[in-house]
Amino acid sequence: MSEYKYDEESVKALIVWAKSTSFPQQVKLSEAEDIYDVERYVQANLSDIDAHYPDAFYNPAITRLYRLKECIEGNER
Repeated sequence: MSEYKYDEESVKALIVWAKSTSFPQQVKLSEAEDIYDVERYVQANLSDIDAHYPDAFYNPAITRLYRLKECIEGNER
């Protein structure tokens, strides 16, 4: 697991990735995390970031996108 960055440039890059990536319908992030509608999951997190960034209270929305990115990119290899 990499260390996540919450600075403006890093978050903007993550948002660009989330808006330009094709997602599968479902993803299993962990033993306890099954995402059944990945598009909705991404949109919900992007909405939180858009409405509240840079409020650190909402950093978990950014973290969720980073984790999804790791999962998606890990499966492509």
